[in-house]
Amino acid sequence: MRSTRRTGFTILEIIVAMALTLAVFAITLPFVRAQTRALGTSAGRLDADQHARYAQRAIDHDLRLASAVNGQPLIVQAGPMAISFNANLLAADTTDPGAADLQSGGATTLTESWRLSDAAALPRGGRTYPAQDYLDGDGVVSRNETISYFLWPDTVTGRSDIYVLYRRVNARDSVQVVRALHVPQDSAFFAYYRPIAGTLTRVAASRLPFYWDSTAVDSIRSVGVRAAGYFRDRTTGQETIRTVSWTVSLPNAAVRVVPACGAAPDAPQNLSVDKETSSGVYRVELEWDDSPDDASGAGDVRYYVVERRLNVSGQPWITLATIAASASSSYEWHHYMPPGNGEYEYAVRAVDCAAQTSSRATDGTVTLP
Repeated sequence: MRSTRRTGFTILEIIVAMALTLAVFAITLPFVRAQTRALGTSAGRLDADQHARYAQRAIDHDLRLASAVNGQPLIVQAGPMAISFNANLLAADTTDPGAADLQSGGATTLTESWRLSDAAALPRGGRTYPAQDYLDGDGVVSRNETISYFLWPDTVTGRSDIYVLYRRVNARDSVQVVRALHVPQDSAFFAYYRPIAGTLTRVAASRLPFYWDSTAVDSIRSVGVRAAGYFRDRTTGQETIRTVSWTVSLPNAAVRVVPACGAAPDAPQNLSVDKETSSGVYRVELEWDDSPDDASGAGDVRYYVVERRLNVSGQPWITLATIAASASSSYEWHHYMPPGNGEYEYAVRAVDCAAQTSSRATDGTVTLP
């Protein structure tokens, strides 16, 4: 009798195999799920941490270069959710060696100071800035741009405590820096510190915001930032928040701390205005002694304003430059190849830390050219 060869599995064998497979899955599945959750949590932490640290690097890089030159304030706005400051970060060409970076052919609205003709509200509902044009000692527009960092609610998340960080240069369009930053209710992203009795002390949040013409803003020596990145796992709904806190020192902050401003400063002394001509090129040279409230007296003079007007009845004074006060006994400024023909009158005023101005110091007229 011929035997038959088996060509498959019996039902019993299949059932046993399936039972063993299910047993293996039952044993390993919790382990796999635990590893998946751990991987998701780790990725969430990394994502949240990257959000916070990216905000940190952006703000820290720019804020450390903040400076006060040509009468421009170092800090323009100091608020809990917004900060604006002046810094020479970008140049359009190699004639500006003080800039931190170069963008050949960059627009003047990115590489020069914020002009009065483009004045607009500071971010987060702040006041209108600037109140004047800032020029250097040669009558050229200052190279310090106004940089603003501010937070705005991130409406995509549906939460009221998640924000987007934006950056703005002068009055140009705002650029998104990073999303998903967590700021608890009744909390602040920025904090400010000033020296009191030799110790850096945090300014009470209830006193903020400060603006460029405030007495207190001159005393700020460092800025604290609390950046908390937020991540929500779409599968599990688990939320992760990673916080990075640091303090940015302001190495270019003024050395003098003016405790308060009293009456308007006295006018500069002994102003002399002369025209000099050499090889067909002429300039107007101004020299003056400091205001009695600069190096001594109240000691609260912040800068000098140089002005000019045509010597015709009813003509307005035009601001030419702002010269930062340095507690020097004398100052000078040159107006190279000044435009216009006719008789002109030049003047200098002192401005204190409360934006109060002295009377004008003048010295007759100069005929141009």
